[in-house]
Amino acid sequence: MAIGDFDNDGAVDVLIAVNDAAPLLLRNQAGKQNHWLGLKLVGKTSNPDAIGARVSYQSGDLKRSHTKVGGGSYLSAHDPRMVLGLGQRTKIDWLEVKWPRPSRAVQRFTDVPINRYITIVEGQGKWQ
Repeated sequence: MAIGDFDNDGAVDVLIAVNDAAPLLLRNQAGKQNHWLGLKLVGKTSNPDAIGARVSYQSGDLKRSHTKVGGGSYLSAHDPRMVLGLGQRTKIDWLEVKWPRPSRAVQRFTDVPINRYITIVEGQGKWQ
């Protein structure tokens, strides 16, 4: 099994491998009803995949934090990107990335777009 946004719509889907049969893709249609932000984190001083980075964000009354994890399931890997859910909220007030060791740098962003994927590179002051 692997999870990820296979169609880049912000809704996390599930792919299941089936022995002696075609894989099964379970597409998440419910996620399309809400706003989101997708992140690809690129470490420079810390590890390249930013495993262990802590991402926090606020959107109105919603405040959340997620830790970037790695790995997957047997003979598979999950999508390395993160998807941050916003519900019906239409903007992100701020987004903060705390990079893992040895860097431990903290970057904070405002005016971040929603409903798309962006890349944040450790040490660069602007997202891509």
